[in-house]
Amino acid sequence: MKPISFASPAQSRAQRLAQEARNCLAIAVGHTDTAFTADLIDEAMRLTLRARELAKA
Repeated sequence: MKPISFASPAQSRAQRLAQEARNCLAIAVGHTDTAFTADLIDEAMRLTLRARELAKA
């Protein structure tokens, strides 16, 4: 499958960061260590916020 082409590098980066955030959450859901889960959720939030900033640019 051909990757989606974006108009700017910022949009492409935003898409990758959003995917990484989803990956963090997927791992967090299946983990039993609460400290590790909390760290993954925090990282997902940071990635999501940055992805939104880049998507607006």
